[in-house]
Order: sequence, then C-alpha cells, then structure tokens
Amino acid sequence: MGFSTTLWEWYGQDEHKRVLAVCEAIPALQFLALPADSQRNAIPYCPACEAWSEMMLPLNEVLSICGSAMPAEIRTRLQATWELCNNLTGAAFHCDDWFIFDHNDWTPIRTAAEELSGLMELLEITPFLDDVLLDCRNAVRGIKR
Repeated sequence: MGFSTTLWEWYGQDEHKRVLAVCEAIPALQFLALPADSQRNAIPYCPACEAWSEMMLPLNEVLSICGSAMPAEIRTRLQATWELCNNLTGAAFHCDDWFIFDHNDWTPIRTAAEELSGLMELLEITPFLDDVLLDCRNAVRGIKR
C-alpha cells in the first residue's frame, strides 16, 4: 500500500487535520526540490523568511500532526529533511539574499525533497490537491460541506 492510499484512507475517515497537514506540505516539498533559479523566481519577498515560513514549517507541521501514523520510512525521511532545513548555515540562509538557494547546503535538501515526493506519491495526489485542501480547510474550520 502506497502513501497516497494512506492519505485517501485518512480522508475517508475524516482525519481532516492529518490530510490538511500533508496537503499543505506538498507545495513545500515541490518547492524544496526545485533548482535554485526556480526557487528564487517562486519567492516574492525575502527568500529566507518566505522559504522558512511557507516551505519549511509545513514539514514540521506534518511531523507534529501525523507523527507515528505515517509510514516509518516517510516519517524518517521527512524528519531528516526537516533537520537539513533547520541546520542550514548562516551563509546558506539569511535575510534579503536572493542567492541563498545557490549555496551547496541546499543540494541535500533538494535531493531529500525529490525522494520524498516519490515516496509520498505526489504525482497521484497533486491532481486532487486544490479540492482536498479546500474540503479539509473547511472541515477543520467547522464549515459545512
């Protein structure tokens, strides 16, 4: 059973917080897997601030919310990716430098994010992402479907 099946099971069991956490991490993983130029072009303001709040914190959120419910291999790799993000050096991660993504410290993050994307079967999930995000956000906020 692949991870996309696990996600759909959670969705069918109304585990909306878990599904929402995973779905919010998907664009983050996709961003972290991009080449430096693409990352730079995807960030509207301070690269470090935007990357941290929008692209790295969702990884920790998944770990916090889904925890041991995730398959061990995915949880372990997600934790390792989160640690890589947390351990970026000052040279590779500081405010107002549009070229932080060119630093070599980002290479293992890109590799880890790419591997996670495959393990989590993001190609199978992404076509449904917008609808699932909307549904889960509404459910978590108590808005009737």
